[in-house]
Amino acid sequence: MKKILILLAAVALSTNAFAQLIANKTDKKVTVNLDAFNDFQLNTNENWDARLFSQGFSCAATYNFPLGESVKHTVSLGLGYAGHNYFSYSRILNPYTKDTLQFEQYRDNSNFKRNKLNCNYIEVPLELRFRIKDAWKIGVGFKFGVLVNAKTKFVCVNEDGVRVHEKYCYISNIERYAYTATLRVGYKSVNLFAALQLNPVFEVGHDAPNMKPFSVGLTFTPF
Repeated sequence: MKKILILLAAVALSTNAFAQLIANKTDKKVTVNLDAFNDFQLNTNENWDARLFSQGFSCAATYNFPLGESVKHTVSLGLGYAGHNYFSYSRILNPYTKDTLQFEQYRDNSNFKRNKLNCNYIEVPLELRFRIKDAWKIGVGFKFGVLVNAKTKFVCVNEDGVRVHEKYCYISNIERYAYTATLRVGYKSVNLFAALQLNPVFEVGHDAPNMKPFSVGLTFTPF
């Protein structure tokens, strides 16, 4: 146990030292955000029975341009990645179609294990960032995302008791672009994070849900 504690302390110190080195080298002009969040799926319809918790992750590196003569307040622009996992009790039966989508419901099926739609984006974030007494931070922004891939994964147990994994990649009827408003409020390197996607995940029509994720979580800013 003592060795484990020593190792954890060493990792923490080295991470902090590396972060401080980067901060000194860039003169705080570069910021890295690591986000862990839950997606609340808004505006779903009867075809998409969303689960309450859908964990996701995103990260971004931004360059901070001073806002006027102030070095505390900045306009930040960068590049990032976001991975969203939309868990539901609904299975898309024809994920490759460009026509009407067909769904099957599993909330009351005891053999059902999980079903998720995974969407991954390359993003361009833009934020206005304000510092209060060098410790408190507020960030209001927008990010534009381009879909890299989308896939579904369905897991259940069949009538023979065998666990079945079903996976489809590059599925149809997902919007290619994502437009998202963001907000961060925090103290030093830890922030509360919220984001609302302004356009739906699925293309309009095809009996698809008009789902818009509302992301809530934490942001860690090592430097």
